[in-house]
Amino acid sequence: PLEAAPSHAAALGGIVTRVDALEAAAAVEAVTRWVAHESPSASQRISVVTPTRNRPDALRRAIASVRAQTHENWEMLVVDDGGELDPTAVVDEAADPRIRHSRIEKSGVLAARNHALAMATGSIVAYLDDDNVMDPSWLKAVAWAFAERPEVDVVYGGLVIDDLRRAEGNGAGSLPQLYLRPYDRLALLTDNLTDMNAMAHRAGLAQAHFDENLEPLGDWDLLIRLTTHKPPLVVPVIACYYSTAQTDRLSNRTADLARCRASILAAHNVERRLAKEDA
Repeated sequence: PLEAAPSHAAALGGIVTRVDALEAAAAVEAVTRWVAHESPSASQRISVVTPTRNRPDALRRAIASVRAQTHENWEMLVVDDGGELDPTAVVDEAADPRIRHSRIEKSGVLAARNHALAMATGSIVAYLDDDNVMDPSWLKAVAWAFAERPEVDVVYGGLVIDDLRRAEGNGAGSLPQLYLRPYDRLALLTDNLTDMNAMAHRAGLAQAHFDENLEPLGDWDLLIRLTTHKPPLVVPVIACYYSTAQTDRLSNRTADLARCRASILAAHNVERRLAKEDA
């Protein structure tokens, strides 16, 4: 009876989680099919920001995934963060004038993204790290979403993560799965809801820049700031295929993660408290 309550609660929580996952998968199927039949304006240029450092093989895959997009009006801004392995040859292999690359002194991934943002000429900005792969329909879904919802400034989609256990630091061995969380302001003020590679926003937003002191959680900080006054649109499609195989991933820097998390939580403590009171 009373002793069984915690296990009943855990079982109920597990059922709710599974139902949410099924609903998310169904939504992804429906919206993906719909977007495939739509024809959003090809005049919308999307700037894809890609920082890189010493990963030529991974970068080659990332570039190929952008070149495979069904929305063809894009530019890809590859910024080398002071790596020892020059990515010029990989970019030149693609022989695609839509790809531009630049180099900065080693300053971190957030500095590389800021450098790319300064180069961008598109009306929309999307992101792809060099160790991930963009779904072929993502940029079309982004263009469609912003055309359908002119009042929206930020969108995010879903990720297929190769190994969620490894991504969360719980070992390894889980099968690839969809990661797509609904937007909730209080939840966002407590933890990130998505990933940089599944996010896009209109160009020229006042808050569309990275705080370079918050690596490796700059994407979380950016999403909080970009959605302070209006919520993002969650677009239930697959944005990218997220790899956890690289050993030098930002999320492996546990000390930096703890420092940045504490800083972000402190910065938004008042808003989080007020949101709890309103809930």
